[in-house]
Amino acid sequence: MTPPDAFPPSEHPPATPGNAAQTPALHLQRSFKWQALLRLAIVLACITDLAVFPPSEQLPLSIALAAAYTLWTLATLWAAFTSRPPLPSWIYPLTDLTLLTTLMAVSGNFSDPNWSSPLSADIFLFIPVLASFQMRPVLTAVSGILAAACYALGTGLGHLEHPYWHYTAVHTLFILVVCAGCVLLSDVQQHRVQSIRELAEHRLWLLDRIMATEETEQRKIAETLHDGALQNILAARHFIDEAVTTPQPTDALQRADEALTQASRQLRTSVRTLHPEVLTTGGLVPALQHLTEQASERGKFHAEIHTSITTAGTADRPLFWLAREILENVVKHAHAKNVTVTLQPHDHNPENIQLTITDDGIGIPQNALTRSLASGHIGLASHRARIEGIGGTFTIRNNTTGGTTVEAVVPQT
Repeated sequence: MTPPDAFPPSEHPPATPGNAAQTPALHLQRSFKWQALLRLAIVLACITDLAVFPPSEQLPLSIALAAAYTLWTLATLWAAFTSRPPLPSWIYPLTDLTLLTTLMAVSGNFSDPNWSSPLSADIFLFIPVLASFQMRPVLTAVSGILAAACYALGTGLGHLEHPYWHYTAVHTLFILVVCAGCVLLSDVQQHRVQSIRELAEHRLWLLDRIMATEETEQRKIAETLHDGALQNILAARHFIDEAVTTPQPTDALQRADEALTQASRQLRTSVRTLHPEVLTTGGLVPALQHLTEQASERGKFHAEIHTSITTAGTADRPLFWLAREILENVVKHAHAKNVTVTLQPHDHNPENIQLTITDDGIGIPQNALTRSLASGHIGLASHRARIEGIGGTFTIRNNTTGGTTVEAVVPQT
C-alpha cells in the first residue's frame, strides 16, 4: 500500500517532463506518512481505553478487533515509507470506520450506561481528519458524514433503554462541524498543491522558451556579425591585398578604410545593443533617445520622443528593454511612417510612470500575440511578466486611426 494516486489531473499537462508532474504525488506521499502516524496514535488510544475501561463482555473479541486495527495501522505505516502499488483511495477511510465502529460496538462503548469511556464519541472525530490527508474534499465529506451517522446510530441503539438524546445530537453535530473544517482544509490543500504544480509546469515551459530565445538571439548576433562587420572586414582585406599589388594604391586603401569604418560602426552598434552603456551612464531618457534614433534610421520613419521626467527609478531597465522590443517590432512589422515615444507621470496617479509608444502602421491582427506566444515567441510575454512583476500594468491596443499603441505603467521607486 502506498498513498492513493487520486489527485485531480491538471488542466494543462506539463510541456516538458520533470519534477512538475511529480509534485502532487510527492505531496500525497508526505501527507500519507503523517496520516499513518496519526493512525498509530489512534491505536494507542484504543489500547489505553481497553486497559482503563475493559469491556465486561466479549473481551477476547474486542482484543482481536484492536489487534486487527493495529495490524492495519502497521501496514499503512510500513507502506508510507516504502513504494507499493496504491489501493483505491476510498478503502482507507472505509477500513478505519468499519474496524473502529465494530470495536466500539463489540467492546460495549456504545451501550455503556455510565458513559465512562470518552473513546466512543471522540474516536469518530478522527475519521474525517484521516480522510482529509488525501486532499479529496468529497471523500472527506462522505467519511465525516458516515462517521457521524455511525456514532449517532450506535449510541442511539446502545442506549434505547436510557436515551440521552441531547448529548448524542450535540456530539453528532460536533463531529459534523469537525468534518466541515476537514473538508475545507482538504480543499485548500488540494488547490494549493495544484497551484504549485501548475507554477512548476509553467516554470519548465518558460525555461524552455527562454533557452530557445537565447539560441535565437545568439543566431541573430552571429548572422549580424557575419553579414555586416565580417563582410566589411573581408572586403577591407581584399582592398589591402589589391593595394599591395597596385602601383597606385590610394584608391584601394581608401576603400579599405571605408570598409573598416563601416565595420567599426556596425560592431559599435551591436555592442550597444547587447550592453546599453548609455542607460548606465546617461540614464533612461538618453537611452530612449538613442533607441529611437537607431530605430528611425533602420525603419525609415519619423520618430519623436517626449519626456517630462528623467528617471523611473528601479524601473528604468525594464522600461528600456520593453522600448527596445517594441521599437524592434515596429521596424520589422509595422510599416509605420511616424512613431512617438512618451515618458511621463501617469495622468491619474503621478506617483506612477507611464511609457507610451505609438505608431501609425498596419496595427496588430486580432489574437496575434496569442499565436506568437503559442509558436514560441515570448518577447512581449516576457516583458509583460517583468512589468507586472514590479507591480505595473502592460497594454497593447490598435488605434482607431490605424497603428498600435503600447502602454506600460510602473510604480516609481
